[in-house]
Amino acid sequence: MQIKRAKIATAVSTALLTCTTALAVADTPSLGSDPIRIVMPYGAGGSTDITARIIAANAAEHCGTRIDVVSMPGAGGMEGLQFVADAEPNGHTILMADYSATITQTLTEETDWDVEDWSPIVHLTDWKPTVYVKSDHEIQSIEEWIELAEEQPNTFVFGHADPLSLVHLPLVMLEMETGIQNVHLPTTGGGETRTMILGGHIDLGMTLPPSIVSNVESGEVTAIGVFADERSDVLPDVPTFREAGYDVSFEAPLLVYTYSSVPESIQQELSDCIMQGLESDTAQTMSSQASAGLDNVQGLESAQAIYQDTTARVREVLAAINED
Repeated sequence: MQIKRAKIATAVSTALLTCTTALAVADTPSLGSDPIRIVMPYGAGGSTDITARIIAANAAEHCGTRIDVVSMPGAGGMEGLQFVADAEPNGHTILMADYSATITQTLTEETDWDVEDWSPIVHLTDWKPTVYVKSDHEIQSIEEWIELAEEQPNTFVFGHADPLSLVHLPLVMLEMETGIQNVHLPTTGGGETRTMILGGHIDLGMTLPPSIVSNVESGEVTAIGVFADERSDVLPDVPTFREAGYDVSFEAPLLVYTYSSVPESIQQELSDCIMQGLESDTAQTMSSQASAGLDNVQGLESAQAIYQDTTARVREVLAAINED
């Protein structure tokens, strides 16, 4: 999978160089000619990084300037958010993240900003958190996991990235729904979780479908369930937890943000030029090859509505956890 992702990232980077050497005159002169930086509060090479590079390769000519992708995973992602918040409010430093950084961590940690200080301008896709195990593990389905976890509480080790992130919060919700108990093991990210699963060091893990599709296809791991309203297009044979009778679904919208101090006119221009780039045939081909799911990208108004809904949902879940 790492080789496949490296090839995709290389291809996207090559397209970016080709695109940015022949920029057309933009229709958005207020953005200026300085490069735009897309800051990710995650490590390079993952699904979010590849998606950001697809934007950079295809939106640059519409935004009228080069677009760079910057990875800032330090301090649990807070370093990246701080960098964007402190940047000059001219639209040249923007953020790309799921709710873990802008909502969950903002609500649970001391930060220099509030949830409302982030202004979503593009809704890219919805990540579907997926539980998986090694293919020879005794657990091979949702039903087997629940049954064995009820019989053997605090026996099975579940690996995930940052606590209360999109690959942890659904687990907490499922435990509240069913009463099962697992040993939670935070990892540095999806790569470490996958390595520990394949090595037999932990029992279950949670990630995003594009990250394990090749492992599933090779027979190394079994994806047992998706925390979403509908099955993943990438792993269409994997059932949702709702199909198994558990009312737990929490998809994670991937959004592009500016800080709220950026003028609304620039927010709209950025939204428009990114949307134009992602609607191109080249962008859609890249998205399909990377399983990025960029076939229903939505603009500023929809992005802000989705962000508000997600904020309300996260607040409800966190309140329920605190009462438990």
